[in-house]
Amino acid sequence: MKTTVVALSCLTVAVVLLAGGWAGGSKAGIPTPGPQIGVVRIVETLQVLAKARKHADEIMADRNQARAELQALAREIETEEAELAGLKATSSDHLRQSEALTEKKAHFSAHKDFLDRQLLLKQQSWTQKTYGEIVRVVREVAVEKGLPLVLVKDDPNASGLEAVSALIATQKVIYCGGCPDITQEVQARLIAARP
Repeated sequence: MKTTVVALSCLTVAVVLLAGGWAGGSKAGIPTPGPQIGVVRIVETLQVLAKARKHADEIMADRNQARAELQALAREIETEEAELAGLKATSSDHLRQSEALTEKKAHFSAHKDFLDRQLLLKQQSWTQKTYGEIVRVVREVAVEKGLPLVLVKDDPNASGLEAVSALIATQKVIYCGGCPDITQEVQARLIAARP
């Protein structure tokens, strides 16, 4: 009996406090504003910085160089295939040329894989370094604006299918009405910081 009375008393006090908090926290039905949460668009910022810092041009130049190397190897293979077609299938020259051609095709495949990996690693390295810079500047802007929390909010329509899949897996903010978007200020500071 005593336990029931104590529990009911506690419940009554809690209800009164909550009701008082709601009533006291608002003036004429206007809710008390809480801390503001900022948002930033990371993917867009990476894209803007890639253009501003000429990173996209560097990657394209590296891709073009890799493509030229692979095209030169492909032409050599085509030439050797044409020579092989002119040889008698049972001759020792045909066998020797066939072995050389097989080795060249294997070299082409391995070289292509190497170049693809090299380009991917260069892109990942740049992205990781730039992301660190973005985080630092976001922190600076957030502190200046008094934002205790900044969330990533990227537009899933702005990128290709792979990027959209990654966004779906990682993005936690679907809607953020009225949250200050600090993306433009972050981008401007990052562009001004480095050529």
